[in-house]
Amino acid sequence: MLSRAVCSFRRITLPNGSRDAVKAALLQAERQAPAEINVSQIEQDPSNKKAAGLWTWAALESDAGPASGPAPVSSPRAIPETLARQPMAHGQRLVQCLEGVEGQVWMDNALMASRWWPAAPQQRQWVAFLRAARLDTSEGGVDIPPVVEVPWRTNLPVWEAAGDAARTLVTPGRLLIIGGTILAAMLVHNGAQYFRYTQTRNSLDQQIEDRKIVVNDVLAERNKAIQNLQTIDRLARMGQGSALLRGVAGILEKVQGEGMRMSRFTLSDGQLDVRLSGKAQTRGAALVSLLEEDEAVTQISVNFKANDVIEISGRLAANAELPGARTR
Repeated sequence: MLSRAVCSFRRITLPNGSRDAVKAALLQAERQAPAEINVSQIEQDPSNKKAAGLWTWAALESDAGPASGPAPVSSPRAIPETLARQPMAHGQRLVQCLEGVEGQVWMDNALMASRWWPAAPQQRQWVAFLRAARLDTSEGGVDIPPVVEVPWRTNLPVWEAAGDAARTLVTPGRLLIIGGTILAAMLVHNGAQYFRYTQTRNSLDQQIEDRKIVVNDVLAERNKAIQNLQTIDRLARMGQGSALLRGVAGILEKVQGEGMRMSRFTLSDGQLDVRLSGKAQTRGAALVSLLEEDEAVTQISVNFKANDVIEISGRLAANAELPGARTR
């Protein structure tokens, strides 16, 4: 509640009764007010929204900011005590205030003029006030009304004052700045989140690639083991796996030469076929006789092909021993 002693009142006209007109009037009042006056409130007339009373007052001491900072703004809930008292429909009166007295002129439930004195005014002061309010004081003497105690209103216009202050503070420019700031903050936040997620994704991709390499190595070794097991199993299904090894080892021991290597061997129903390539030291019948000395393979036949290819066939002996393992 603001004492009438710290408030100023004057009448203003509005182009129309809209909120934009009130807002424009408030902004104009703030620009025209002295440096020490920085808060204002407009009270529109009940019957004529194009006319209003403009209240101004200095910011409360508790609301004051740093001396070098912007002009402080009082709380929007603060209102002059005049607006907090019961209005008058028509006439003049002297009201006892929190401090001093206030002269009022009312017309059609609207306050047309207001003047504050520290004590009850004298005759000439009262007449000057009425003349300033454009009232006729030429007919006889003008009596000073008694000072009266006016009760407080039960419906204080607090929310209207707060709404006026909010409409003054919330301008399109300020909304644009606030919206831009919020948007920039969201963009920065989203950008940081995107960067973090990208880093995390890249790290996960690298970990997946590392896992793939390890898994591929394990799978390769597994495949080799499976192939070895399949080879062993295939040899076992061929029957007499040890006899096969003895037969192949015997042939490779007998056939010596430059670049000799075995390219293929097959075993079917005891018939062993071995294909070698290279320049054999022993050829023809001598090679056949040499191979027949080994008991691992019997019924030897040798076929010399082009490109230094030698095909050796024979029957696999099941009871033959590995070379170098014969009993003496």
